[in-house]
Amino acid sequence: MPKLLRAVRLDDSDDHVFRGCGAAAEGEPVVTAGFAICDFSGERSCDPSCHCEASFMAVGSKARCTIAEVAEAADAEWEAQVDALAWQLVRGWGAPSWDAARVVAEAEMRHTAEVCETLAAGSWITVKREPREGGREVEEQYSVYDRLMVGAHSL
Repeated sequence: MPKLLRAVRLDDSDDHVFRGCGAAAEGEPVVTAGFAICDFSGERSCDPSCHCEASFMAVGSKARCTIAEVAEAADAEWEAQVDALAWQLVRGWGAPSWDAARVVAEAEMRHTAEVCETLAAGSWITVKREPREGGREVEEQYSVYDRLMVGAHSL
């Protein structure tokens, strides 16, 4: 069973940070989205900033989140998310065809599953992207956290 990512919303801070592209809803499927980042070697092209250097992107939209939770997914759910991402690439990103978008979407979902592969379901992760020397390539670093059990601890 593959593991994928879902958006985590601890408060409304993502609404403020991602006001330009929208904040992903709690539990919304997200991908690592390394394909959807600004060119770090030059001027940022989005205003307000999409904060792509430290965010994940929703499968069905360009909405973003800063924290994602690892979740197990059935094969049918994985396929549905690939299709949703492919449609987003066609509608929102101008992919040249459904077939081309499906190939990219499947590769992105596979990469997201690989990031999650060794992590326990329920773990939270964040991402930090920085340009490598030379500027064109980007290095991704993931930090993993135990899920915060808000309200589960006695005071």
